[in-house]
Amino acid sequence: MENNCVPVVVGVDVGGTNTDAVVIAKDQERPVVLAAVKEPTTSDVTTGVKEAIFSALKSTHDNGQKVAVVQVNIGTTHFVNAAVQGKGLAKVGVIRLCGSVSHALPPFSDFPKRLADIICGSVHMSKGGYRYDGRIIDEIDENEIKEVVQILKAKAITCIVLSGIFSPIRPDQECQVKDIIMREYPEASITLSNEIGHIGLLERENAAILNECLKPLCKITINGFQTALKDMGLKCPLYLTQNDGTIMSADTALDYPIYTFASGPTNSMRGAAYLSELKDAIVVDIGGTTTDVGMLKNGFPREASTQVKVGGARTNFRMPDVLSIGLGGGSYVEACYNDDKTVKRVSVGPLSAGYNLQNEAFIFSSNGARSSRNLTASDIAVAAGMASLGDPASVGDLSKELVKSAIDRIHQMVEEAIDKIKLSNEELPVILVGGGSILIDPKRHIAGAKSVILPENFGVANAIGAALSQVSGRVDYVCGLLDMVDRVAMDKKIEEAVKAVTDDPDGKETEIARENAQKPFFVNARDIATEEACEKAKAATIKSGADPSSLTITEKEYSTLSYIPGQAIRIKITAVGDLADWKKTGTKYEAWTPNISIQKQKSDVKLTKQGTTSMGNKLSSTSDLEDATQKPSEPYIDPATSEWILSPWDIECIVVGAGIFGCGGGGSPHIGRLRSLEAIRKGKKIRIISPERLLRNADPENDLVVVVAFMGAPLIMYEQLVSSVETTGALKAMEELYNIGGYEEGKLKNTEGVEVKTRAGMTFIEDYKPKRVTATANATGNIGGKKIIALMSAEIGGMNAIEPFLVGADLDIPIIDADGMGRAFPEVQMFCPYMYGLSPYPATLVDDRNRRAVMLQTPSAKHLEHHFRDTVVEMGCSGGLVLSGLRKHEVYTKTILYSVSHAWWLGNAILRARLEKTSPIDAILAEENSKHIMTGKVQDVQRETTAGFNKGRLIIEGLEKFVNQRLLIEFQNENLVVLRLAKDGKTIVGDTLACVPDLIMLVDADTCEPITTEEMKYGMRVAVVVLASHALLRTETALRFVGPQAFRYPDTVKFQPFADAKITKPIPPI
Repeated sequence: MENNCVPVVVGVDVGGTNTDAVVIAKDQERPVVLAAVKEPTTSDVTTGVKEAIFSALKSTHDNGQKVAVVQVNIGTTHFVNAAVQGKGLAKVGVIRLCGSVSHALPPFSDFPKRLADIICGSVHMSKGGYRYDGRIIDEIDENEIKEVVQILKAKAITCIVLSGIFSPIRPDQECQVKDIIMREYPEASITLSNEIGHIGLLERENAAILNECLKPLCKITINGFQTALKDMGLKCPLYLTQNDGTIMSADTALDYPIYTFASGPTNSMRGAAYLSELKDAIVVDIGGTTTDVGMLKNGFPREASTQVKVGGARTNFRMPDVLSIGLGGGSYVEACYNDDKTVKRVSVGPLSAGYNLQNEAFIFSSNGARSSRNLTASDIAVAAGMASLGDPASVGDLSKELVKSAIDRIHQMVEEAIDKIKLSNEELPVILVGGGSILIDPKRHIAGAKSVILPENFGVANAIGAALSQVSGRVDYVCGLLDMVDRVAMDKKIEEAVKAVTDDPDGKETEIARENAQKPFFVNARDIATEEACEKAKAATIKSGADPSSLTITEKEYSTLSYIPGQAIRIKITAVGDLADWKKTGTKYEAWTPNISIQKQKSDVKLTKQGTTSMGNKLSSTSDLEDATQKPSEPYIDPATSEWILSPWDIECIVVGAGIFGCGGGGSPHIGRLRSLEAIRKGKKIRIISPERLLRNADPENDLVVVVAFMGAPLIMYEQLVSSVETTGALKAMEELYNIGGYEEGKLKNTEGVEVKTRAGMTFIEDYKPKRVTATANATGNIGGKKIIALMSAEIGGMNAIEPFLVGADLDIPIIDADGMGRAFPEVQMFCPYMYGLSPYPATLVDDRNRRAVMLQTPSAKHLEHHFRDTVVEMGCSGGLVLSGLRKHEVYTKTILYSVSHAWWLGNAILRARLEKTSPIDAILAEENSKHIMTGKVQDVQRETTAGFNKGRLIIEGLEKFVNQRLLIEFQNENLVVLRLAKDGKTIVGDTLACVPDLIMLVDADTCEPITTEEMKYGMRVAVVVLASHALLRTETALRFVGPQAFRYPDTVKFQPFADAKITKPIPPI
């Protein structure tokens, strides 16, 4: 380094409107900003970056400062914009290592069609994959992979995604296949899904696809950046900012361009933390087109706890928790007036003048000419005396009422965004940054803000954050605690605890003793696993170039994975550190001098208005033509059959209703939604028929309604999906049980080739593979002389509401407008026909490998539950289930009638409320006999997986009219009980507010989107609504199975009906 030469870092942030650059000296105790500039963002990005860096460095030089650039950090929206707009993306070949699972939903199933048409090059469902516990589904077939490679070569596809079932738990096969491909196809580029996202196959696969399709564009862009630096005489390393508030090398960015998504807001948050010297605060970054609101936690952006959509594709990779709204300095302002010319209301954004502000805003007009101009938020700020910009006289005639209304609306938009991003009622400092911060009066109170800070250099906080970013190392993986405990010692403690139980008629005390005995072993294993993960994160940070002496752990989080036996936990650790500087690396740099030949000249590159938010969503308010929720329609009744033929809108309505009726459990119906919509697109019919029309002329004894469902863990199905063979296979097994086995009254007449076993009063078959001896074996719809005339959902709550639709569409069988629970419950004995005396046999359970478990006879439905629950764990926690058929009188007396219609009416009310921008909560209250108990934020979530169930509790702190109130909700898969808490947040006060069997729903406070218990996270803004349960669930008989005492609650927790369930109007005619 030359004498008297100051080492500097250049930070650049490419926004939708402007590209900001700063020069920062880092040789002092606190970094100092030497220069800051703004240049218009260009469509090619590189030109704007080059001009911004040159201008900033020249400004420093012109001020007489001798500087040497040791590092350039660039944050850019270029890649997320490309993903949203579908521009510059490469064709991708996806190889899914799945074996026999997931075939019903191949890659791109959950991608917007317009984007899939651009990116999808080739899809291959190959051998491979793991079960939830690490067992192999199929070994990799190297020859198969080589054949796939030849296909990809023939199509000239070099961008490849490898996506293995449960690869976040075991990435071995993805790595193995990568090695094979690189030997056969060295020029290929490969993204491994386990390195991008976590459990949730489609979302992780989508993120990996987005990452891979951007790599060629990323290479072009980074090469452009490096050429620009070279042209300016800069030989320093180049880094790109990523969306956790840290930086990565240019080489790393070439492999992971997706991590640049949303780096703009995180740059601003890091800059805000530096400028304000605060580590915990809310950051409001107002640009030319959008405002990003995020939360600083320990000086870094808080990570989003939910799935994030990018360009319409659901993803689950790391993204910051940022709310982006259409508010900026260039936002168009429109007023609506009353008849007396007073202002009725004012709208601001989402469309904006953006980079074209000087040509559109009133304040930049000449001689007051406004004919071709638009009123913008900047005009309002100047008229209000809050900013000195352009010509104030050009807005002097704006009415005070209009200006005040617009300013009030701008502040309201910011306050609403702050309220949504906050985790609690606690007031926090609000830091205003970005050039558009002139729209906010820092002296005006902002609801939810402890104070409002407008720091020096607020306009370029994003570039400052980019310049000052550190490097990070991160680990995010699943760990099975059962493999880490001393099994012998734990089993001994369990044995001692169980022996100490003396009075236990129903086995509940023994189960509690067992859980308490093993808990300390799992806690210790968890602590060891977490510390090991911390060391791995630190090592990764050092590998990224961090100075080992500067390392700190900024994130340490673990969470139990619901339903997965073996106490599996997901561990997330992030470590950060300062980049080892030029002094420690021994690199020599020379003083920078401007090369006059590359001074900024008028560029031919087009400037374009920002059309997307930093989080990857379109600003335009026009509806998405692919989105069925934007196209409401009335149900269609086939005049010939009186059957209700489902449309895409009907599917969307039923999915929302079923999700809510899941009461936090039952799994998300989203998988069924995708499959149903695809079935309709392929011309299949999903037919719903009323019980009256179906059964009017039915044979009372020989015409049957058969129940079809999935059994297992929803989280498992979220990862390994389904293959369409499980439930149809279970139905086929039931048919063969009668037609080949001659099943009658719990016994098989033909047992040739079949091993029948008995235990605990049960008669069962572990894998039913009879010899097909009759011609009727392949006939669908007949079982032992009886006829299957319709299918029925076991439960209208969650994913099982939809499964019969798919089987019915495939086999052309109608679905009866009824179900067996009126909601979701966690266990088979809670199926209404079983509660009311229907024999719980025969029953069949089939997995994706066609293992066919059969229950021939059982003393009780509880025995069936335990036996099949153990069996489904062996199957990989997912199997298709068919229960004993229902006759005419059993349908009428033992099922919940019109429940498909019920789900539709509720979903229809919510979706229409969203379209009409009215309150979905009010829509529920109008549609149902229900009560709104609270709107609040989740303050605490505790959960553990016991005996395959997701058990736990959550605390909600009230908002709005519920402020200073707290609720405790306990759950076992489904929400069970709602209790009121005292101000200390611990003591239960008063009577039970709600309990099973009434439907306790937790939904998104704004959209009423249902939230399952496994998705519930700290800080979520939720509404708690209780729906009156069906009369069949409220009898003395039913309460023994589904009342609070069935879930181990003491007699003090009593079910008290608050209202009768609203009578549902059936959609198909009766």
